[in-house]
Amino acid sequence: MKNLLFPRQFQMAGWLLFVPAIILGILIYFGVISFAGVIETILNDAVIIGITVGSIFIVCSKEKHEDEMISSIRLASLLNALYIYSAILIASVLLINGIAFIYFMTVNLVLLPLIYVVIFRLEIHRYNKMSEYEEQD
Repeated sequence: MKNLLFPRQFQMAGWLLFVPAIILGILIYFGVISFAGVIETILNDAVIIGITVGSIFIVCSKEKHEDEMISSIRLASLLNALYIYSAILIASVLLINGIAFIYFMTVNLVLLPLIYVVIFRLEIHRYNKMSEYEEQD
């Protein structure tokens, strides 16, 4: 099967897009900073695109030691992120109403890639720790 991952250098570019976009998104969402008109639209779009493209670069670029286990972790992380995302979406549809639902759906635009990055990085960290432990024995 052909490997369609980005080169490893894309991971750093992804972090450089992802982290500032998350910070700016949180600041805008909670009203710490606010803009009006066209600038607000441009910044909102930049945040959503930055989080999405950054998360794709982070997760879809090769690891230092790419092997079958990493591929398995990618797939398991994607499935777990999809399950969590779906559960959150269903719960929000049932429990949130009115304008709060609109606010939550704004966050929901980037929730799946966000969950995926968190789960994937945690699993990679766990795998690396396990590998280090096995090498010591």
